[in-house]
Amino acid sequence: MKEESTQECILRPTLEEVRDRFETWRSRRKARSRIPKALWQAAVEQCHDHSVLEVSKALGLNYNTLKDRVQKPKKMALPPPGGCVEFVEVGFEAMARPPECIVEMEAGNGAKLKMRFLGHQKPFDPVVLARAFWRQGL
Repeated sequence: MKEESTQECILRPTLEEVRDRFETWRSRRKARSRIPKALWQAAVEQCHDHSVLEVSKALGLNYNTLKDRVQKPKKMALPPPGGCVEFVEVGFEAMARPPECIVEMEAGNGAKLKMRFLGHQKPFDPVVLARAFWRQGL
């Protein structure tokens, strides 16, 4: 069973084969027509084995457009038929909220102070902060 999955991964088209597909499409396309999704997908898949620069030059694609498609977050989906998925990275760092601290003080003279700290701050002593605030009214 493991041999089958290894063979399926090896069946991914080479860069030369994808270049041939692009040349065939370009020779038959209507002027100014968009590149089909299947060809874009084949180009993006080549970036697993080759650099974006190498693929863009070989296929005659705009480097930045290809780079954006490679970096674009992918929707969660099943792998394409015959494709192999060994590892899927899911990043939760961006979803986590930074720590938050709110300090509110009110002096006897009616003065109010509210401070909001987001993220990891240098440690501070709230007692020193309170003394400085309350001392201002003296």
